[in-house]
Amino acid sequence: MEFFVFFLVAVIVSVCLILMKYAKKNKELEYDNAYLSSLFQNSLDGILVLDNEDRIVCSNDSFHRIFQYDEEETKGLYVNDLIAGIEFQDAYEASRIALGGNIVVREVKRKRKDGQLVNVQVNGFPFMVDGVQQGILAVYEDTTVKNRLGEKLKLQKTYFSHLFENSPDAVCIVDNEDRFVSVNPSFEKLFGYSREEALNKYLNDIIVQKEYYNEATMITKDVLKGKVVLQDAIRMRKDGKFIEVNIIGYPIILDNEKMGVLGIYRDIAEEKKTRKQLEFFSYHDHLTGLFNKRFADKDIKMKDVGSNLPLSIIIADVNGLKLINDSFGHAAGDELLMKVAGALKAVCRPVDVIARRGGDEFIVLMPNTDYQGAERIVQNMKEVISKESVASIEISISTGLATKTSSDEDIMELVKKADDQMYRNKIIEKRGMGVGALNAIIMTLYEKSKGEEEHSLRVSSLCMSIGREIGLEEEDIEELGTMGMLHDIGKVSIDGSILNAKRELTEDEWVKLKSHAKVGSRILNSVDEMAGIAKYVLYHHERWDGKGYPKGLAKEQIPIQSRILYIADAYDTMTSDRCYGPALSEEDALEELIKNSGSQFDPKLVNIFMRILENQ
Repeated sequence: MEFFVFFLVAVIVSVCLILMKYAKKNKELEYDNAYLSSLFQNSLDGILVLDNEDRIVCSNDSFHRIFQYDEEETKGLYVNDLIAGIEFQDAYEASRIALGGNIVVREVKRKRKDGQLVNVQVNGFPFMVDGVQQGILAVYEDTTVKNRLGEKLKLQKTYFSHLFENSPDAVCIVDNEDRFVSVNPSFEKLFGYSREEALNKYLNDIIVQKEYYNEATMITKDVLKGKVVLQDAIRMRKDGKFIEVNIIGYPIILDNEKMGVLGIYRDIAEEKKTRKQLEFFSYHDHLTGLFNKRFADKDIKMKDVGSNLPLSIIIADVNGLKLINDSFGHAAGDELLMKVAGALKAVCRPVDVIARRGGDEFIVLMPNTDYQGAERIVQNMKEVISKESVASIEISISTGLATKTSSDEDIMELVKKADDQMYRNKIIEKRGMGVGALNAIIMTLYEKSKGEEEHSLRVSSLCMSIGREIGLEEEDIEELGTMGMLHDIGKVSIDGSILNAKRELTEDEWVKLKSHAKVGSRILNSVDEMAGIAKYVLYHHERWDGKGYPKGLAKEQIPIQSRILYIADAYDTMTSDRCYGPALSEEDALEELIKNSGSQFDPKLVNIFMRILENQ
């Protein structure tokens, strides 16, 4: 406790005693009495007024709180008998010293009412009135809280020391003269200087090159003025290599006095690289590397100025993307898109903007290009693209074109006009492309799975025979024949090792094999001329009892075309040497059909199929 505090408390107690002794009723003295009494009672430290016999005259509330005694329990008692006892002989010695006119300051243990020990700092000194010692003033400061605070501060110091030493960022402490006080290991690693090499050196002399010296000096000055600085900058390593860093500078202030600067340096080379990549992909298509729709929508408005007229717009849509995705997987679809993107870049000028607007659609903005010039570009695009193929399928695009020649024209109306033209052209071009693509797909399947072509021919013939037997129109019979030829087209998406396996298939392989009905339906649906038979192919493995796949349809819920195809496919599979097992004789295969009639197969159609075989 500071001496002036002792002095103040002594004065307070002295005045209190004088006031009590003489009991003056002067209003001013009454006011002083109340004021000083309040100071005595509200002190955070425990205070005792002791007479010359070491007995308690009065005590304040903090003493009662620390030692858990009421005022009535302490008044008139010997203080050391109350809170020390025979085990603390130092208390009696301290009292003798204070009663002898000397000041005592000690950190000791004293007893509470419940017997628990309390860590306190006791300050004892005599107090005088008119030159005569009236007793002792004893002040008790509870050091438990103080010690806890010290431990907390020690813990914080340890924590911040670990934080400084182990921070992934380069951290340094410099004094008010801009000289290094300390650096952490990350600083050593980033800049190449050891702690010993940096100590007492001027910060800007060793990590700042000449052209950035003024800028670095201003940062230091701003921080020393009390500002927090956050700034990207170029700094220099010991080996002379320049690095990009983010700098955070904090003033170090202790008791309102600026003690120096805390500098934090973070290498942002990778961060800037990542930022550039994010910026790139925010305006570019991740697959083709072309601009994306977001950029195209923005650039259309930027290009819509008089100096770019005439401004031509080409909309290009890739034909057959869904067909290729369904048939050969998305990797083949991605290959298709990248080849189209490459062709567009090959024929367009550097000033033209090429963007992928969506899944299979591209847009090209061509400033200072009239309609005839844009038509030539379109023709070049188609010629280059026609030389490309994916999975034996020739690539083609459908295009639309519009040109803005006057500032009065609405650019978005021109985009719509090019879109509409593209869709009209796509409807026309899709017809021829679809059949050609189907031929390429089916040939790919025949190459992948030997015997598939002969199987399809036989199934087609059997389907047509059943159609004739039940009296279908010739057009419907021909449709059955086409359906028989294409019913396994979905197998093109299945690995050849599964299709040609000479062993039992695993459960996962069976799942993949069963997917061919859905895939085949999707492929056929994407070709207008074949969309009518797509659902028959989808359901050609549904059973009469509802235990088939993929939908679990039963009886008349299954289209009759699918029921016919199921019988023809099953019969030919049983009578052919295929991966499912050795061929059965025609009699055994027919017996299997009869055996499963009414459960797996439509019983009426089985009877009809039996008549056909008998007639043959």
